[in-house]
Amino acid sequence: MTDPLVVDGLVDFLAGNPVFVGLLVALLLFVFFGYLLVRRTLLGLSEGYDEARR
Repeated sequence: MTDPLVVDGLVDFLAGNPVFVGLLVALLLFVFFGYLLVRRTLLGLSEGYDEARR
């Protein structure tokens, strides 16, 4: 079980550093949309190869 003091310390840190939270959110969004972009590109490439074979 997680110690409540650790959770309180983490919440206090995040609440006291809004710039850090913003950068963290931006980084997570960048990784998420990058993943979706690469996935879409590779699936489209695979579909194009399959259509060319037919």
